Amino acid sequence: MPNRRPILTPTGPAPYRRTDPSRSFQDALLRESEAQQGVAATAFELLAAHVRSHAPEAAAVEFEESLASDRIHALWANPRDHRYPIPPLLWRRAPALTSEPPWLRKADRLLPVVLLGAHLPVIELAGHRRLLNLPAPSVAAALASRIRRAFPQAAALLLSLDARPRAITVQVANIVGPDGTSLHAIPNEHDWAAPPAQTWWRLNKVHVVRAIRHLWAHPDHRSRHFQSQGHHSLMWNQGLQALILPAIPALAGHARP
Repeated sequence: MPNRRPILTPTGPAPYRRTDPSRSFQDALLRESEAQQGVAATAFELLAAHVRSHAPEAAAVEFEESLASDRIHALWANPRDHRYPIPPLLWRRAPALTSEPPWLRKADRLLPVVLLGAHLPVIELAGHRRLLNLPAPSVAAALASRIRRAFPQAAALLLSLDARPRAITVQVANIVGPDGTSLHAIPNEHDWAAPPAQTWWRLNKVHVVRAIRHLWAHPDHRSRHFQSQGHHSLMWNQGLQALILPAIPALAGHARP
């Protein structure tokens, strides 16, 4: 007598478990784009290191962007420093440079990788020339220093972070002290009635947000400095994040005589 029970198990997942091929493709594209941003962020720091091996005071790179190649033409100390009557030029590429030094060859190879990144501090110059501001030798330390000029005991930033490929949106909510309490609340973008105390934030917002984006895109910095906060119901893409600033060497009042 034949057995009417099935003797073979299904070879594929149940309909409700099947994945949408287009969704899988989009997820793969997102992972690829995020990895590309991570490579660009690390290349940006490596480019700065190679340039500063030749000129330690270098703060910006002048380069030519073309379809054929991207080439570095000059190094500047700080083009926006108005204390200098003449822009502080540190080095300029000779028209017929026969033998390129190692630092320049490495920097030229890294430049196209860097330019794949998002939110780069690039200034348009005449023709195809561009000016690229280099990151600080330590982005996290530079960020901490900028914040602690106004808030010496700042230990972290509490922020909302919406990280999509090439569109990292950052909203800083609080500057946090060592005990986890807020030292300063940053007003909402639409709070036009911000008190005069918010002048510091308006002057420093661009620099702070740019540093946060760079730290998030860099895989090593992300794992080192960011900690998720709050319940999953509060998540907004990457959600609430605490950006832990580098340790304070010595707090006021703790110095030994």
